[in-house]
Amino acid sequence: MDLGQKRYSSIAVALHWAIAILILAQIAGGLYMHNLPNSAASKFDLYQLHKSFGLSILGLTIIRLGWRLAHKPPALPGAMPGWQKLIARLIHWAFYALMFLTPLAGLAMVSASPLNVPTLWFGLVEIPHLPFFNGVADRGAVEDLFQEVHEYLAFSILFLLVLHVGAALKHGFINRDGVLSSMAPRMRAWVGMLAIAVVLGLAALFYIQSDPLQGEISHSDGHSHDHNEDAAPAIAPAKVEPGATETAAPVGEPQATLEPDASSAEAIPAVALSSAWTVDYAASTLRFLGEEGGASFEGQFSNFTAEIIFDPDNLGAASISVEVRTTSAGSGSDFRDGTMKDGEWFDVKAHESAHFTSSTIRKTGANAYAADGTLTIKDFTHDVTLAFTLDIDGDQASAAGGADLIRTDYGLGMSASWLESEKVALAVRVEFEIKAARAN
Repeated sequence: MDLGQKRYSSIAVALHWAIAILILAQIAGGLYMHNLPNSAASKFDLYQLHKSFGLSILGLTIIRLGWRLAHKPPALPGAMPGWQKLIARLIHWAFYALMFLTPLAGLAMVSASPLNVPTLWFGLVEIPHLPFFNGVADRGAVEDLFQEVHEYLAFSILFLLVLHVGAALKHGFINRDGVLSSMAPRMRAWVGMLAIAVVLGLAALFYIQSDPLQGEISHSDGHSHDHNEDAAPAIAPAKVEPGATETAAPVGEPQATLEPDASSAEAIPAVALSSAWTVDYAASTLRFLGEEGGASFEGQFSNFTAEIIFDPDNLGAASISVEVRTTSAGSGSDFRDGTMKDGEWFDVKAHESAHFTSSTIRKTGANAYAADGTLTIKDFTHDVTLAFTLDIDGDQASAAGGADLIRTDYGLGMSASWLESEKVALAVRVEFEIKAARAN
């Protein structure tokens, strides 16, 4: 048998080494990004690249298997014991199975995810999600299951890789039977590996430069936030009360005034009508502050409406009502902001808004007040006291205050992964600064 018959073809060698290098990089990258805090700016993009390279491994594996079935590989050494040949073949085919199953488990994980983040191969081609999870009630639990399966499969590949490398080194340096050299790359194989590296490198560069998912995970009001990364927390309170017309304008545009509607005017004392206030939304903010992975983060709700009736000399007629569009929550991290919208957190598909309604407003000091009322997020309602300071200068008013909340009181982030102490803190601070003008 000549030397050429004792070697794998150049295409087989190029695919073998390209896939091996990608797998090692995927495992190392997966461990790295998994241990990053959710607040890390790069985590979201790393996950997208991880998905793209995983799909690349799947595609190259299909090509490699097709080539393997069409081209007979060199025979194992005749002196090799039969049991060793059997183990070698079992490991060989186990590798193929794992190289298929591992990326497919990853695709199943993102397909089941309540976030429904699109899977784009380096931002160029959208890969359809697996259709089996549309009717699943608890998609978060299914996502967690496939995440665990994906990790077990990846570590199984690593285990087989250690056995494979150990056996190859034994054949190359102890047995010296030509098995190791049969897969050693030569010029044409190097050219093939370089071509694969160039294609994937250019695709990754395109993704990094174009940032294609920035517009995919954005506020439902159509406004994106700076592209950062990972998942998680946020609680959003709302303030103020019912009883008047609510008109939610697009973010950045003036919103409806806070005067009661005409149909209820007769039921409202004249003093209340004279104390209606119109919020200047462009100059007002509603933000939340939390902690994730030991690092503080801050976000805000860009879309909320407030109805305020307030006269410091007639607190009995005062009322505050706020509707907060939870879809507008943003913290500068696309992955976290996307996670806030899923069923584990705000569940925006079923609950678009959170509401605060005051019951009594009382004075607590010079220019200091407290609004006792209820806050409703999803299907959870609890008593909340909103402490704030208020300065009124003629027809202009400035108010600032907030409340401390426990996110689990409102069913936010209840799975074990969100309740671990190193993940998202239970305490969340909600603060606001309101600028308003007298409505009449």
